[in-house]
Amino acid sequence: MTAALPPLDDALLARRLLSEAGGAYARIHRVESVGSTNELLTRALAAEAPAQPDPHSDAQPNSQSATQPQRQVPTAWPHLSVLTSEEQTGGRGRLGRAWSSPKGASLSTSIVLRPQLEVEHLGWLSMLAGRALVDTLRHDFGLDTADQRAVLKWPNDVQVTQAEGPERKISGILASAVTGRPAAPGAVVLGVGINVLLTPEQLPIENSTSVLIELRRRAAGRLDPGLAAGGQGPGGQESESQEPGALRTELLCCFLERFANLLGPVEAAARRAPETVSEVLVTMVSRVLSTLGQQVRVELPDGSAERGVAQRLTSQGALQVEVTARRATAEQGWQPCMPELKAFSAGDVTHLRADRAGAQRPPVD
Repeated sequence: MTAALPPLDDALLARRLLSEAGGAYARIHRVESVGSTNELLTRALAAEAPAQPDPHSDAQPNSQSATQPQRQVPTAWPHLSVLTSEEQTGGRGRLGRAWSSPKGASLSTSIVLRPQLEVEHLGWLSMLAGRALVDTLRHDFGLDTADQRAVLKWPNDVQVTQAEGPERKISGILASAVTGRPAAPGAVVLGVGINVLLTPEQLPIENSTSVLIELRRRAAGRLDPGLAAGGQGPGGQESESQEPGALRTELLCCFLERFANLLGPVEAAARRAPETVSEVLVTMVSRVLSTLGQQVRVELPDGSAERGVAQRLTSQGALQVEVTARRATAEQGWQPCMPELKAFSAGDVTHLRADRAGAQRPPVD
């Protein structure tokens, strides 16, 4: 029988993250098992909705932000509250995909956000979390070399590049809005699932990976006896052989700290110069977005697909692609078309393979 993995360190989470200890977070709550952290929080926030201010009352909300007034309403889950579970049995990602893992092997975490941002910018929050996790994996855990670099795939998958073959997914991120009053969400629930201690046989999907697997690959690639034997990694972090609960706790702390440190400047820009917020977000996310410059295939909800080179992010966070071919259904062949810049705000994006020199290989469809 496999030994139970140790839980997250509640005391360390509190010391690192809670506002009364100098951190940014209002609440950190850990549970043993849950169907979905996002669903639990969404239900809890929806149950509070009747207590929200009546939009038809004489009290006028502050017009500075569509979500700012919600912070002042008593709630069990204020801005920057965190729910994390040792086990998630019924999580869902984009397009209804399941997300689950053995108890204690992953991080299944959701954050309640009531940011001082206009509604039009809330769609960026999942990509901002992706940037925070990429920074964590690169700078705190050393996954930042030519053959092993943490990257963000549009819109909300964090992957790690491989010496051979395609990038492998290490995390999925999903945001859900909870309505607090007409036409404006009262909060955003941001769910983050991270494969941490999964072994190759436990990986949930093809072309996925885990922090444990990547740290072992990093140690082997560096031929560093200290790392391979469990010595210190970059920035004083221990390698994958450290106590498993400590590895998960450190990863969660680093990620949450980096996310709060990214969100703060965005909110400051919204207060100081609202017209610059989109530019700030585009710059933050584009720096780690591996999709840009790649030949991609975009599968659309109606079954059609388009392909071309991903060019940039729009001010709304959509992916702008120079489309050069399209097909009506998966059964039909690709039809070339005149190059056309098109922005996609939804769709399943696949990176088409490139050779080591960067030239695109013919896509296999």
